[in-house]
Amino acid sequence: MKVKNLTHLVIQVFVLSCFHITCLSQEQSNSQEQSNSQEQSNSQEQSNSQEQSNSQEQSNSQEQSNTAVASTSVNANISQPITLHVGFFPNITHAQALIAQNFQREGKGWFERYLPNNVQLIWHRFNAGPSTMESLLTHSLDMTYVGPVPALNLYLRSKGEEVRILSGAVKGGSGLVIQPDLKIKTAADWLGRRIASPQYGNTQDIACRIWFMQQGVHVGFAEKNVIVLPTANPDQLTLFKKKAIAGVWTVEPWLSRLIQAGQGKLHFLDQNNWTTILIASQRFCTDRPEIRVAFTQAHQALTHWITEHVEEAAIRLQAELKYQTTIEFPKDPILASFQRLTFTNEITKDSFKTWMQWLQNSGIFKYSSIQWDDDLTRLFCFINTK
Repeated sequence: MKVKNLTHLVIQVFVLSCFHITCLSQEQSNSQEQSNSQEQSNSQEQSNSQEQSNSQEQSNSQEQSNTAVASTSVNANISQPITLHVGFFPNITHAQALIAQNFQREGKGWFERYLPNNVQLIWHRFNAGPSTMESLLTHSLDMTYVGPVPALNLYLRSKGEEVRILSGAVKGGSGLVIQPDLKIKTAADWLGRRIASPQYGNTQDIACRIWFMQQGVHVGFAEKNVIVLPTANPDQLTLFKKKAIAGVWTVEPWLSRLIQAGQGKLHFLDQNNWTTILIASQRFCTDRPEIRVAFTQAHQALTHWITEHVEEAAIRLQAELKYQTTIEFPKDPILASFQRLTFTNEITKDSFKTWMQWLQNSGIFKYSSIQWDDDLTRLFCFINTK
């Protein structure tokens, strides 16, 4: 009986132990699940937090990128410096350019008053038109003062594509000065004579050749012709004094210099044809219309100022000519030269048609592409003229 009861007790203890173990196992399982769930929850929160952080960083980065783009866009709209290249000759017939530079040296820039603040004006000195046109053609120049012939020549050669007239500048002030002892009574007296002109094919060279043709004298290189020799203006007086040349066809102030310093005799004075005009390349006129308009307005205002302030204009010309050429030109001959020319902003299409006829008659320009019947409308498209 005791053994039986003992056995029964052992069985109860074993059952209770198994039940206890099962409960512990269940508690551990639940605890592990809670732990895993907590870890997953924490991991999810960290993941979400990381994603939010990454998203915020990307958003900030995008905003910074957008800000940079916006800043670049704003900077792109700021006016950039522009250099304006303008050509001229050291002649009184280019008085507007010379006087403007004299003002500029005193810190009173004339053209600078009219041009936008971001424009820097640079002047380029030339001796004659053809070389100036090459610079305009290669875009080394934007604008220039020049005679009608080189401008017309380039216009015709380029079939109307390369050059545009902006304004007149000077009319007259050119002519033929001969040796004081030279006697000319008939056309035959010119034969074999040497006459200097500033440059082959420039305005004065063509005017010289046409004038001799009108006198019945052929221009060539033989003794039966009059011989026209290209000679830079500053060199003409030396040859003239040595009597190496019979005469010079040129413009002021060199005309007056030959008369004053070389005792030359004025044989012919041209006061009817334009000597100087203001032109620009077609590309510049199209790309910088605001600068074209401003410069033209300044030029025309300066032309008017010269006619109203003759004495001061002569003084400024005297100073600038000395600076440009190192030659001292007395003021009185400069004032006298004003009587031989007219400062004017006017220019007519008819005058250019005359020059075009002279170009054709000179025989110098024989380009097959030239359209001699061009009506010059494009050449004058930026000014109102008849």
